Amino acid sequence: MKLYIAGPWKHREEVGRVADQFIVTGHTITERWWEHEEVDLSKPGGVKEMGRQAKLDERGVMAADQFIFLNLAYSEGKCVELGIAISEGIPITAVGQPGLNVFHYHPSVKWVETVEEVVVKLSRQQTL
Repeated sequence: MKLYIAGPWKHREEVGRVADQFIVTGHTITERWWEHEEVDLSKPGGVKEMGRQAKLDERGVMAADQFIFLNLAYSEGKCVELGIAISEGIPITAVGQPGLNVFHYHPSVKWVETVEEVVVKLSRQQTL
């Protein structure tokens, strides 16, 4: 199954470790945004690079069969990606606790407590 994993940039190392859990169970990650280079918007080409990364992430969300939302901390980027997934009708599993963002309560967002719950859920879906 093709997955997009959204999470806060400041937790990108943790998101990469979570992705590894899905990869070893046979899933494909549509965009490894946590491997993007850090962008300094004050440097030449910074704005263009940020736009390029945004398009890669957008395509990654749209190519996914399942959207995984790691609610580890406040993050505007992951919430934009959540909005794309909602608008595209991509199944969404969110890990953690919903916050104050109204879209955390959208009917298509299914919340679980742990990443392990998502791994088990998706493993079952792959074997059906």
